[in-house]
Amino acid sequence: MKIFLKKLLKHPLGALYGALLGIVAFSAALPMFSAGMADAALVDLAMAALLIAFMLKSFISTEHRHSFFWEKCSAWGLLVLADILALIPTHDFPGSLSTAFAFSLLICAAVLYFSGWRAAADCIAPALWCCVFIPYHEELMLMLGFALRLSATMLSAGLLKLCGISVVYSGTTLALPGLDIAITDACSGINQLDAFILIAFIAVQMMQKKACWKILHFAFIVPAIIAGNSLRIAATVLLFRLWGETILQNTWHMALGYVQIVLALAIFLGIGKLFSALDGKIREAEK
Repeated sequence: MKIFLKKLLKHPLGALYGALLGIVAFSAALPMFSAGMADAALVDLAMAALLIAFMLKSFISTEHRHSFFWEKCSAWGLLVLADILALIPTHDFPGSLSTAFAFSLLICAAVLYFSGWRAAADCIAPALWCCVFIPYHEELMLMLGFALRLSATMLSAGLLKLCGISVVYSGTTLALPGLDIAITDACSGINQLDAFILIAFIAVQMMQKKACWKILHFAFIVPAIIAGNSLRIAATVLLFRLWGETILQNTWHMALGYVQIVLALAIFLGIGKLFSALDGKIREAEK
């Protein structure tokens, strides 16, 4: 840690970028604390800290240099695009996202102008997280929650039909003989998505070596959550047919919710193992 800080002090611009993003993240998280969403705010801040730390690690590990002319021209182009987005008359979500994207582009343009394209590329993820995701956490979660519920409903209906159970789905509701199940936001896995993203990010950094494999592995977060939720819904129906109303009580419902998280994480880690094996075989073939 001391070595990291000493190296960082030799790159004052990197320290400035990290401090700026940290201030933005903390400012964006304050309304979440006020709204009683302290758990989500702390997870979002932890994720922001990790992203900033990886950005700074990459920044201090590369040789410091001045930006080339084409990089400075590109930075001015990003600045113009940020101005256009900021001037778009928007009020309600999702239109108001244009201002958040404009702010993230402004930060990336400054990094590109003073530190080059490599540092700017490393800045994209923390800038989007701090400037877009955290400020619009609740709105983005609600928007994503419906897609998760709809996908899980369709997939669980298919699984139940494979088991020979008559089921009809409409929107996010399953209709079965003697039982109707409505998949709510709480049942979609959206409440655990923040923590899952944090765990998945750490797992990706540990399991994958190349950037392409990291991006591909990280993209499987949502499919893993949908698959885990679908298996939980199908298991709920099957257990209901065996033991009746007892399965729908809070204790069983919460237990199956934890099973969903474990299943989703197992699927995600399994995909990561597969990608790691493929990467290893490709590297062996290249030798």
